[in-house]
Amino acid sequence: HRDALADHLRPDPQERPDADRPAETLLRLLTGAWTTQALAAFARLGLPDAMDPYTATGTRELARRTATRPENLATLLRYLTMLGVVAENPEDTTDAEGTQQTGDTGDTGKEESFRLTRLGALLRADSPDTMRPLALMYAGPFYRSFAALDHTVRTGQPAFDHLFGENHFDHFARDPELADLFDRSMAASSRMFQPLPAHPVITTAAQASAPRTVVDVAGGNGELLGRILTAHPGLRGTLLERPHAVEAARRSLDAAGCGDRCDYRSGDFADVPHGGDVYVLSRILHDWDDDRCREILRHCARAMPAHADLLIIERLLPADGAPSLATAWDLHMMCNVGGRERRAEHYARLLADAGLELLDHTPLPLEAYVLHARKAR
Repeated sequence: HRDALADHLRPDPQERPDADRPAETLLRLLTGAWTTQALAAFARLGLPDAMDPYTATGTRELARRTATRPENLATLLRYLTMLGVVAENPEDTTDAEGTQQTGDTGDTGKEESFRLTRLGALLRADSPDTMRPLALMYAGPFYRSFAALDHTVRTGQPAFDHLFGENHFDHFARDPELADLFDRSMAASSRMFQPLPAHPVITTAAQASAPRTVVDVAGGNGELLGRILTAHPGLRGTLLERPHAVEAARRSLDAAGCGDRCDYRSGDFADVPHGGDVYVLSRILHDWDDDRCREILRHCARAMPAHADLLIIERLLPADGAPSLATAWDLHMMCNVGGRERRAEHYARLLADAGLELLDHTPLPLEAYVLHARKAR
């Protein structure tokens, strides 16, 4: 279990050797942009798919498989070794006549060879839990917008809008390739959905004597709804999305074998279908400011029967300021869509303003939470 051992032996970031040397620490932080692009290049070049997690492969063979230059490839892979994405295994490259080969051997006289780690395997295109689309998205349009983060901090306007002349939802909708990449990048974080089919609200609906309907509001390509319907064959689903996303969801849910139990609605938040039993808002509210969130929640409240439940999936800002993915995404949402992450009590206030009551919130993978709300009594 080499990966587990490496994780165990890796120094605590708070105790790294340069912790008391601020200049070195700052230099490491400033190379974060290099990390983003190195991971994206690794994915774009198809290296994760060309590598084996158990057997190391020499750089010349990897270069042949990926149409890259061995010397430059070795430089990239050495950097990724520092990140734990690949692991290095030196191999002797002396040929049959005893002549030392050169080109990608560095100073060791041996060809460098690498194997894929469990971390790097998440960037394989064929992995069921692939995060490759996220790497491409964060190194693409969102990477460009972060270069104008100071504009957002000065003006309050999203840097994405400033650079591209329109908000990112409209921008992606007009570009089929970007729209597809965005949908796949959202699905790439779907491991946070794994516990949701077993949520008490969902299981109670599934056990009802009469068929119950789960309404996924702005449900993207149907990844979450598909998981719920697959786990509970007695449930029906309704997905509300923009027209281009509805078609992608239809294909996805048909492929999952549950498309025949799903209805599709093209529209906006004002078109939330009435009469559902469970309503889902997954990673929607963090896209918007408080006023727009209240409006979205009011649309949901008007559509919900008295018995209906609302499940909201979001990351929550920590109350104690502890390190959190939500803090990073708070910056991302501000820069790219003008939205924000929030604490649980903040969501409770927004729900109350819409006539809804927050009952509880429980943790999900990837530092997300599911918030359960109903109409206020």
